[in-house]
Amino acid sequence: MLNKTPSFLSVARQPKWIGALFLSLAVAAVFAALGQWQLDRTFTKDSSEKIAINIESVKVKLDTKNVFIIANRLNGDEQGFWLIANSLNAKGKNQTIALGWSADLAEVKGERTALMQSGLEKVDTSLEGVFIPTEAPLPQVNQEKFVLESLSLAQLVNLYSPEKPISVEPQILALNGHSQASAWPPLKPINVFYEPIQRINWLSAFYFLEWVLFAGFAVFLWWRLVRDEQILRASVGSGEKVN
Repeated sequence: MLNKTPSFLSVARQPKWIGALFLSLAVAAVFAALGQWQLDRTFTKDSSEKIAINIESVKVKLDTKNVFIIANRLNGDEQGFWLIANSLNAKGKNQTIALGWSADLAEVKGERTALMQSGLEKVDTSLEGVFIPTEAPLPQVNQEKFVLESLSLAQLVNLYSPEKPISVEPQILALNGHSQASAWPPLKPINVFYEPIQRINWLSAFYFLEWVLFAGFAVFLWWRLVRDEQILRASVGSGEKVN
């Protein structure tokens, strides 16, 4: 008569292995809780700086030939446009200035025309604001070439000087309205949003992975022990010699 090899489930249903399963799950739960605790400590937002806003002052000659409108600009929940202009700073570099915001494209166009006819390229203009980074360029969709979809220095440089290379400051000065020199009436000041810096604690991240592995190993160990008994019973039942 052939002895039937016991199934894994039939071995695992024994009271001792059911108890062992609950024990391994309890241990895994403890490890998982420790892992969650470490994960919460892995990612932190640095609010200790109070999100410091550095106000920068520049004295420039505005380039009234290179004045553009940037679409897709938010002011709170309202969509609108920025008026921007190139300028030449005291270091002889081209500095892009974001002058102000309006939800009314016609108003921004009017301010653009007024700036281009102002004669400000002949005098020094003192401005204050916050430096903001450039953006990735987006394809132009507006038929008017001076209306752009993104505030991209890579795109603007080619418009400022299409024929020869120029020296350009790597950031844009946004007039955020903190003082008279950082506003461009009748346009509204530009909202500059800052997110707290999110930092990663790599040691906590390593411990998180370690606790996850321990939790998995607790369940794996139970499976391995049940599997060993299954193999042992199969060997004994078939008459094989067990060392």
